[in-house]
Amino acid sequence: MLRWIFGMLFGMLLLISVLFGQLLYNAGEDKEKQEPVIKPEYHLQIIVQNTDEYFWTFFKEGARTAEEEFGVYVEFVPVSQKEAGVIKEAVEKGINAGVDGIAFQPADTEQTRDIAAKAKDQGIALLTYENDSYNIPDTPMVGSNSYTIGTMAGNMAAEAAGGKGNVVVIMNEAGEQGDVLYRNLLIQGIMEVFSSYSTIDIEETYTINKDMFEAERVASSVISDVKNADLIICLDERSTPGVAQVLVDNNMVGDIKVVGYGFMPQTLDYIERGVIYGTVCPNSYEIGYYTVKQLTQRLKGEQISDYTPTEVYSIDAGNVNQYTDIIK
Repeated sequence: MLRWIFGMLFGMLLLISVLFGQLLYNAGEDKEKQEPVIKPEYHLQIIVQNTDEYFWTFFKEGARTAEEEFGVYVEFVPVSQKEAGVIKEAVEKGINAGVDGIAFQPADTEQTRDIAAKAKDQGIALLTYENDSYNIPDTPMVGSNSYTIGTMAGNMAAEAAGGKGNVVVIMNEAGEQGDVLYRNLLIQGIMEVFSSYSTIDIEETYTINKDMFEAERVASSVISDVKNADLIICLDERSTPGVAQVLVDNNMVGDIKVVGYGFMPQTLDYIERGVIYGTVCPNSYEIGYYTVKQLTQRLKGEQISDYTPTEVYSIDAGNVNQYTDIIK
């Protein structure tokens, strides 16, 4: 009886040994089949705005595509506001951390030049994106042209108004000097288009801050104060749906047309419903992609352009469905 029990235990032990050996063999074989871990060639930091604008959603997708294509590591560093001191502090942290390259949106000239000099001393590549208000020596830029955005918005407004009418422009308030220049370029683009029409002109210009409810307040002011307004151009992504909602609430859809900015789902929905005539959008996916690509090429010592322009496109009732499908 004992001999039988010992025999059974020995057999079970043998079976366990065989199974354990097979497990070790398979593990070793799987390890050999795994791709070797590739260390990214460069560590890049991109300073981004911590907002819910869809610009940043597609910007990051474009950057991730380039990250995989060029074998680099991209780290997004969010900041609460586009203010010169905040951005400078974020960039300086990246410089002190010893990253290889940094991309950011400048908010002034003086502090940005200080950052550029410090980065150059540390051998760190810098690139600015989506802000053509500054000319920083030896610092390339990627992004859309604000004058072009203005002309596209002006053309869409002229089309929506039938070449005549009184236009109100709503824009972000100018904080830093570069914001003033950016706004001026937008207005210049709109005025360039309107100069071809003797019957269409800018009646009033309003400024808003980043508070979404501010857009609704300003739109209400337009309705009450500018009695002869025929069209509103809103050049802020987050504020465009708020302006449209005020027209809906006041039963003024069609009485005042709207040309907006950006790619928010609510904006596309309002275009489909005929509340917003159309919107002008920077290609944020392309901006994110070329930001990483240009920064990587610069680190490799390749010659790159001082300015890489990216696409600006328009969405109206004729093509809104294809963009709605993209978001879905």
